[in-house]
Amino acid sequence: MEYSSGDGASQTNLALIGAGVMGEAIASALLSKGACDPRHLSVSDVRDYRLDALGQQLGVNTCSSNREAVAGASVILLAVKPQAMDTVLSDISDAIGSDQLVISVAAGIDTEWIERRLLPGARVVRAMPNTPGIIGMGITAISPGKHATEQDVSVTEGLFRCMGEVVQVDETLMDAVTGLSGSGPAYCFMFIESLAEAGVLNGLPRDVALKLACWTAMGAAALVKDSGDHPAVLKSRVTSPAGTTAAGLAVLERMGFRAAVIDAVTSAASRSKQLSSQDT
Repeated sequence: MEYSSGDGASQTNLALIGAGVMGEAIASALLSKGACDPRHLSVSDVRDYRLDALGQQLGVNTCSSNREAVAGASVILLAVKPQAMDTVLSDISDAIGSDQLVISVAAGIDTEWIERRLLPGARVVRAMPNTPGIIGMGITAISPGKHATEQDVSVTEGLFRCMGEVVQVDETLMDAVTGLSGSGPAYCFMFIESLAEAGVLNGLPRDVALKLACWTAMGAAALVKDSGDHPAVLKSRVTSPAGTTAAGLAVLERMGFRAAVIDAVTSAASRSKQLSSQDT
């Protein structure tokens, strides 16, 4: 794969191990942004039907052998489930050298865990993208491992900018990232679904209710991002004394909406920690 991060990083080859939802999203984003040439992007997966689909849809090289995929690759992106990571690393550990960058998007798997399963000096960066990256509206948090260089961080940032925004955090905060932005889209989907169902309950046609809910959520998020104002300030601006919004907010507070969201993020973060403690 020919790839340029857009910040002067040299072109390189990419191996993508894992052709699931996130693997496909990453590959699609890179190709749609013109960040790579599909002829130089190698994808491996244990599922032949997934490889066939990506080969036909994206024109990338596909192979059932992980070792074949990483051969000659400068960047190796691990997009497999945490439960499969040990098996994958056992397969390719002696085929990865210190001149290759390894990027993992597996939830709950820290860089030290990966480094212990590779040859000494392995350069590893951990990344946590989220599903809105499929349409270029995602956000990815990244954390470099012990041996990763500034150039490795730059290359990783360049890759994931194809999916949206990128932030760098200390790896000790990655479980919190997983609980918030990694799992967060599901919470937002549930909220949008609930708004739409409430509209239907109150007489709106289903398609109209869903459109209203989607645009309301998108507009509110954009206003927070672009205005720079705290959400509490923006909330106060649309809450008139004894008005309709105040009545609705009172119900959400009484039903524990805020506490439920906080508990959901905390629970997801705790699950991420549990995954990281499973030394399989």
